[in-house]
Amino acid sequence: MELKEAREMAVGLAAKPVPETVELGRAAGRVLAESVRTLCDMPANPLSRWDGFALISSECAQASPERSVILRVAREETTAGKIPPKAASGTCVRIMTGGVLPAGMDAVVPFEEAERCEKGLIFTGPVLSGAGVIPPGSEARNNDVLLREGDVLTPTRIGVAAATGRQSIRVVRRPRVAILATGDELRGSGRGDESVSIFCNNSLLLACLVRVAGGEPIELGVAPDDPGVIYSRLQNAQADLVITTGGMGKGSKDFISEVWAKLGLEIRFDRLNIVPGKGSGLATGNGRIFLGLPGTPGAARIIFEEIGAPVIRSYLGLNFPPDFALEAVAMRPMEKREGFYRALDGVLEMRESFCAFLPGRPQSGWRPPMMSSFRNNPAYALLPPGDSPVAEGQRVSIKIPDLPLASWAILISGDAAGRGAV
Repeated sequence: MELKEAREMAVGLAAKPVPETVELGRAAGRVLAESVRTLCDMPANPLSRWDGFALISSECAQASPERSVILRVAREETTAGKIPPKAASGTCVRIMTGGVLPAGMDAVVPFEEAERCEKGLIFTGPVLSGAGVIPPGSEARNNDVLLREGDVLTPTRIGVAAATGRQSIRVVRRPRVAILATGDELRGSGRGDESVSIFCNNSLLLACLVRVAGGEPIELGVAPDDPGVIYSRLQNAQADLVITTGGMGKGSKDFISEVWAKLGLEIRFDRLNIVPGKGSGLATGNGRIFLGLPGTPGAARIIFEEIGAPVIRSYLGLNFPPDFALEAVAMRPMEKREGFYRALDGVLEMRESFCAFLPGRPQSGWRPPMMSSFRNNPAYALLPPGDSPVAEGQRVSIKIPDLPLASWAILISGDAAGRGAV
């Protein structure tokens, strides 16, 4: 199946977001299931912009060098969070930054600009109403929308929500994602004969990627190439999305499609036009989505980013597209493949005025689970089908699987989210 069609179909299969309530302090990285509105004007009262003296501006309206006005300094003062004293005609009140102005007072003169005399403050010119004052509602009006349903709660946005007085907030439940690695050659860390076994890193890799994408991983461990064992593990998986690695080929030890059929699933596709990762599949049934990934970590990571992560983001009901890429300038030529997307690992560097992508050296055939290129190259370029190579200096589409969901909220503006742009 064509990659973009497969992604769109998979995203469309995701269930609607399910809300839950969490403490605001534990909501970082979560997706809002409701809009956050103000409960009153913010600020609710006029506040002082600086340390100074609050006064009634009309009492200085006629002040001039020839006819100065003197205001007595009241004994009281007002600070942030303190109920202000009552205003008295002919007086001014010491006030600190953020302090509420006494009722009737409408201006603040900074300490350093105040001219003192024995009787108080002397004014030789008028003071404008509103000078030095933060007016009520200047930050937001009552019932204004501060955060939208579908927004990702970054630390800064949590600060915005906290300013409304909330202690808890409704967010979307993280989709549960079960992960099962298959293969007779796989062993858990510290187990088996290293000369003939491979330590399984797929499970932990995908569990971390699931968290980065906003999901809740459920690790089902490692299963041998035994359809009975695989069936029992998948049958009881309590998850929205079930991911397997390995077993998607056509060999005598590849059983995922057979197990899917035994589970009564509808197979949506079992091949993709992308390398690496063409031996990937998707099936649905019993309210769950099943995604079969290749056994090699590099290919599994790519197909997860292209199909699995967008599905998770669709479950979350984000208000920006479930899939996006950065643009970078290719620093070396890259060969494409007719009829197939091609994913090339590489390094993304921030240059002085642009993003640069340095592709790694392509390798053919099977690769071990932890190769040096996989370790050093956190990004990959996704090249569309075609036979014309990508020239040095050409702009290419870059994916970064390790990029946390909260970073999307920073990289994608509100306007761009509505347009599906980045």
